[in-house]
Amino acid sequence: MHPILYTFPPFHIGGATVGPLKIHSFSVMLVLAFLLSVYVARKRAPKYGFEPGKISDAAMLCLFAGVIGARLGFIVQELPYYLSHRDELFSLQFQGLTSFGGLVFGFLAFWWFAHRQKRQLRDVLDVVAPSALLGQAIGRIGCLLNGCCYGVVCSTNYPLGVHIDSGPTLHIPAQLYDTFMCLVAFGALLWIEKKWTLQRGQSFSLFLLFFGLSRFIYEFWRAGSDADVNQGLASSTYWIMKPFPITQAQVAALLMILGGLIMFFVLQKRNVPAQETATA
Repeated sequence: MHPILYTFPPFHIGGATVGPLKIHSFSVMLVLAFLLSVYVARKRAPKYGFEPGKISDAAMLCLFAGVIGARLGFIVQELPYYLSHRDELFSLQFQGLTSFGGLVFGFLAFWWFAHRQKRQLRDVLDVVAPSALLGQAIGRIGCLLNGCCYGVVCSTNYPLGVHIDSGPTLHIPAQLYDTFMCLVAFGALLWIEKKWTLQRGQSFSLFLLFFGLSRFIYEFWRAGSDADVNQGLASSTYWIMKPFPITQAQVAALLMILGGLIMFFVLQKRNVPAQETATA
């Protein structure tokens, strides 16, 4: 856990004192995730008939919409808390985000972009599918450094145990496990695209499958099933299907897996290879 990478000492501008300015590790990793994801998407753009610059524009739009969606999704998820703490609703610090909210709003942003470009939505989603997995992998490293989304308590002799605070308790590095799964999924998706001729939209359907699977597994390691964690916030991982140990996030992940599988096999029946989008 290392939430602050560097702190600049206070400095003076005119008669005002500014600072100290803190560089947050989570913010740095998000920027890195965005830049690398855009780089991969730009490289893939010509294959699908898009100008790299257009994909950069779409990525900026998706970033803005995704952050707003991630924040709104978290507020809805923790609505009882925010109804009693309304002063925190419009906090510019964005303390509390959920990836599912970001995915929904990012999806809407890409839909609007595809409509403006007079292209099929699935063409755009195919371009950015691997980038989304890569971005998630890098972002989870930011979670580890920030000390959020951490794993359950583990024994003191667990070789990969990490400290979340200054106390002696060790936690499973669930964030790194998710990073590993997303990187494997990223490589697997690129390998499948190279080995097989996929139909339009199937790359995105595989993203849904891989992302949902990694999130479903990650939830078994993640801590926070009690309502008294996160400064009174009810974590997204509290149990909702007693006596079955299924969490809200796992239900959403299962729906993504199911949707990805259905989409993949439905699209398999169509004879429109993804490569043909370049001339579509």
